[in-house]
Amino acid sequence: MSYINLNLSGGVRTPPSERELDIQAGFLSAALLLALMLIGRFTFHLPLLPDIMADWVFAITPGSIVEAVVTMFGAFAKHLGFIACAIFYLAIITFAGTAFLKQMRGRETGWIAGISYGAVIWSITIAVIPLFGGGLFGRDLWNGAFISSASLLVYHLIYGTALVRLRSAFSAKSDFAERGERFLNRRNALRGVMAVVIAAAAYDILRPVIESIRTAYGGKVRSGSGVFPDITGLSMEITPTRDFYKVSKNSFDPDVDVKRWRLEIGGMVEHPLSLSFEELKSLPAVEEYATLMCISNEVGGNLIGNAKWKGVRLRDLLEKAQLKPGVVDISLRAVDDYTDSIPLDRAMADGTILVYEMNSAPLTAEHGFPVRLLVPGIYGMKNVKWITRLTAVSYDFKGYWQVRGWNDQAIYRTMSRIDIPDGKAKLGNITIAGVSFAGDRGISKVEVSTDSGKNWEAAELKPGLSQFTWVLWEKQWSPPSAGSYNIVVRATDGSGAMQELRNAPPFPDGSAGYHRVGINVI
Repeated sequence: MSYINLNLSGGVRTPPSERELDIQAGFLSAALLLALMLIGRFTFHLPLLPDIMADWVFAITPGSIVEAVVTMFGAFAKHLGFIACAIFYLAIITFAGTAFLKQMRGRETGWIAGISYGAVIWSITIAVIPLFGGGLFGRDLWNGAFISSASLLVYHLIYGTALVRLRSAFSAKSDFAERGERFLNRRNALRGVMAVVIAAAAYDILRPVIESIRTAYGGKVRSGSGVFPDITGLSMEITPTRDFYKVSKNSFDPDVDVKRWRLEIGGMVEHPLSLSFEELKSLPAVEEYATLMCISNEVGGNLIGNAKWKGVRLRDLLEKAQLKPGVVDISLRAVDDYTDSIPLDRAMADGTILVYEMNSAPLTAEHGFPVRLLVPGIYGMKNVKWITRLTAVSYDFKGYWQVRGWNDQAIYRTMSRIDIPDGKAKLGNITIAGVSFAGDRGISKVEVSTDSGKNWEAAELKPGLSQFTWVLWEKQWSPPSAGSYNIVVRATDGSGAMQELRNAPPFPDGSAGYHRVGINVI
């Protein structure tokens, strides 16, 4: 066998160097480690270190920067953060493995060496995890200290063993090494990274497109319900669960094992409670229509939906636990370590419920299964999903987003959105329609202008399904001639306060301003 081969361009190919072989083995074993973590995460909900790192990065990033990134990249921002952390982690492990192999050159690298190296990397990982919010030995992760640390130990022992075995297989005298050198070069590595980023981006971009095509043939998301004038393009009064907006702080949302889940109520209470899912469902239930809107929703945005919810009044559980004097807030913690709080008066209100059903079906994982909190009147970030603990405290508790600058009271700002028309319309009678919402204050009036806000006319309202829901509205309009028009909408809440004219971005109090739609009448 010759160790110098001609390549396709006619040049001379030399055998890979010892350093190149170390890098090959280091990269492939690091990729194996990451693959094991991905499989464990999505099969058994085991720790995924790049995911933990990404959560930490999101947690320490100021709210204004998070909002700017989300505005720029949309839902892909979280996936992009995870991809960046995964690449960073892969690079670190590759570097560590390569350095280890360099030190081991000329020595016997058998099973013992690989297992020992894997144990060392595991020890470093366990020591670093608390810095990223995972707690000692991963005790603050969903699976607890034992399962989290044990699974990571298994991963790293396999990784260490694979590292030394791959390096043994890669020798300068093997065709296997030469083929690996051809495949694993800088150009192909860069292509691989770009392919991952493009694939993730394509997933985020194409998913809503595919959903739009599906709903076009299976019933439009915004189609008249029949209760109100049947207007094609107008939002359905009750948003189908599959179309309800989804927002969280996570790269990957938790998939909760309901058999292990418990709801804990403690803090300043006489009788702490610990309820299983079945025990919670056995309590007297209530049903309620309510609209949720994300504080990140832009003017005219789609991060809003209306649903029928079923669950247990929080007040009933707090009365059972018997609050002590001096309680100010009820702090909230979720399975994914998200935290927030609501003031005591909100917690004791009739409309505040611990929800386990949405639109007459169990909550889906993405909407907070097994239990989420519903608090009418305040933005979605305080309607905590995957909730697992409530604590009565004597101070104003600042949660995940509040310590990053978002409004702590989070009271809904009055909003209106024009659903139709959009873009262009034919000369004649034109229907203008949309939704308006003001939290628990209700909507008393909606007005529409077809001349950029110079003149206003009242729209017809379909009363909300409850005091906590949006209202549907419509206005018939006959433009005097063909041409360009600017349609504007504004609403007045139940207290008589008109929607804010001043434009404001979502951070830190929620967006404000009138929604405007330009159309071309032909």
